[in-house]
Amino acid sequence: MDITLQKKWQRNNRLLSWCALAPCLLLFYGCATVNDEPSPGNAGSRDEISPPPNFTRGLIPLRTAQPLYPLRARNLGVEGWVMLSFTVNEDGTVIGNSIETIQEEPSGYFELSATNAARRMTFENTRSQPIEDIRYVFRYELEEDNPILVDPPSEEIEYRDLISKRYITPDYPEVALELRIEGFAVVSFTVTENGTVEDLQIEEAEPLGVFNESALRAASRLSFEPRIVFNAPVRVENVRYRFVWELSD
Repeated sequence: MDITLQKKWQRNNRLLSWCALAPCLLLFYGCATVNDEPSPGNAGSRDEISPPPNFTRGLIPLRTAQPLYPLRARNLGVEGWVMLSFTVNEDGTVIGNSIETIQEEPSGYFELSATNAARRMTFENTRSQPIEDIRYVFRYELEEDNPILVDPPSEEIEYRDLISKRYITPDYPEVALELRIEGFAVVSFTVTENGTVEDLQIEEAEPLGVFNESALRAASRLSFEPRIVFNAPVRVENVRYRFVWELSD
């Protein structure tokens, strides 16, 4: 075969090979483009859905608790927010068992921390009646100028037992006073997350039935600084309080 014809044939063969390969390259590039999606590890970035505004229905926050940044979220570099719904009673404190999560972005990181912070909030309630469906957003953002992911210093109390805020002197029943009867009564009750008292009952009394009503009225007026466990107030059941009636000499 002539050398010139042989070179021309080789050149045409290479051109045909490139033409056959081109559609495969285009198909491969198209697949790579379609699959170029963000990974799950990007949860909590600043491109997430913006949180809705607070809806406090005219209440004025008196104490806004700063939520603790969950260690797991901080170490993973996750940011986000939680919107809670709750009821505020006539005294301006949040009713613990009314707290519900409306929305969390991203899910699974901040709900418990936000709930504990909401329990510690107080408001000025000018209506003097319970107000339902308060909406409040807690935001979690990392400090950009701190490259080391550590827990920030906190003045929150990790552990603390009940602290009585009010000491009550029970009324002396008139019949017992006239008959010069002395005695005592032990009342058991539950202290709620807000420090109030509920589920009162007489556990022990001497003499029986004489001081029961007076003891229950006195116990219902008790109030406490709640027990703190892991920076959150908790309910304490079966708390006992002893009232004593003694006649003066």
